[in-house]
Amino acid sequence: MKKSSVYRLLMTGAILVVALNTWMVGRALNKLFTTQGWLSQTLDVLSHTENLALNMRSADSAVRGYILTGSPTFERQYHASSQGVFAELDQVQRLTADSVTQQQRIAFLRTRVAAKMGTLDAANAMRTGNARAPIEPALLEPLLTDFPGGGQSVSYAISQIESEEHRLLIDRTRETKNASQEVWISFIAISLLDILLIAAAFEQLVRAHRSHLQIAEGAASIEALNNELTRVNTELEARVEERTQELAQSNQELEAFSYSVSHDLRAPLRTIDGFSLALMEDFAENLNDEGRDYIARIRNGVQRMGMLIDSLLQLSRVTRSEVHRERIDLSQLATLVFDELAAGDPDRKIQFIPQPGVLAQADPRLVRIALENLIGNAWKFTSRTTDARIEFGSDVREDVTVYFIRDNGAGFDMQYVDRLFTAFQRLHGDRDFKGSGIGLATVSRIIRRHQGSIWAESELGHGATFFFSLAA
Repeated sequence: MKKSSVYRLLMTGAILVVALNTWMVGRALNKLFTTQGWLSQTLDVLSHTENLALNMRSADSAVRGYILTGSPTFERQYHASSQGVFAELDQVQRLTADSVTQQQRIAFLRTRVAAKMGTLDAANAMRTGNARAPIEPALLEPLLTDFPGGGQSVSYAISQIESEEHRLLIDRTRETKNASQEVWISFIAISLLDILLIAAAFEQLVRAHRSHLQIAEGAASIEALNNELTRVNTELEARVEERTQELAQSNQELEAFSYSVSHDLRAPLRTIDGFSLALMEDFAENLNDEGRDYIARIRNGVQRMGMLIDSLLQLSRVTRSEVHRERIDLSQLATLVFDELAAGDPDRKIQFIPQPGVLAQADPRLVRIALENLIGNAWKFTSRTTDARIEFGSDVREDVTVYFIRDNGAGFDMQYVDRLFTAFQRLHGDRDFKGSGIGLATVSRIIRRHQGSIWAESELGHGATFFFSLAA
């Protein structure tokens, strides 16, 4: 064989080796850059979810700060954080467009974010609408819960997305490591003739190093965000502790004031009631019918004033008292309340239909007060109804247990339903049905203390139904 043929064969072999090495290196490098791209994307997703969680916490903290202080700074912080929440959510959705399961989780996250931001908007608007009036924190607590409307929290939905990304991060880190090993093996296999390929591969390694630096910078950014979040949370906890102490002192002062008002108001009322009774009993013969009517009106006014004081004190105690939940039989409790009403007015003939076995996890003392007011209202507003009937039961609506008390009494006009649970707002005149106008306000506060909801449906002259729920 001629030397030229050998050279050609060697050159051909060298070219084939170079070509093979080039193909192997190119394949390995392509795999490395692909895996690094996926790894970088995963870290970007985690970075944006961290920013989303930070903005959510910042929005929640800003609303709480705004409620507590009324400072416009917190309101501006809330609006800025709210915009950041949806911007980060859009980024996460864009980066995970290749994953159907992540898109489904993000769609669910959007619903939870919308619900949470809706409650925060409501709390913020409530504080803005009551710029000068004090707002009781207990009234706003249902709006600031992490579970608005029930269901899973925003944090839980974010954690589901992050869990999948962390799993992908492990897999892609391993794939990147394997791809990097393949690159080095390919480089070891390259001959001295593959200088150009080595130069090209070196350039690719530089690019890979830059990608690693970018990943490291991203991790450092996440760490900085975590440190900042820790600092903000520490400051917020200190402020909350300070406000909690102030609130405890205010509650003590309010309790002392309530006792003083009760004692100071009852003393002159007892005097008026006692002397008017003595006047009626001892001097009735010296008074004409008009005079005796005046005295009767005085005594009725005194008794109504006493009832209003009792109702206001009960409303105050309900607001301040602790909620101690336990398993209770609402059917048995409702029947007991009805039996007490029937014993106090034995001439009334009224049918009571309780659904058996209705259970709930709630404070028995507070729920009894709520049932006394609701069943008491049904008893009162069926007083002019023949074949009067009161029903108690429960139903499940959208996975939530809803309890109801229904009657076939006087009912009310639904256009005034918004006034129903406000203190001193009555939909019927005192001549038609006696009452203080505080009972349903007390019921509403009890239900809110249980993180529940209450509403009513009625038609004038065709009875009313009161619905309420109790958070588990």
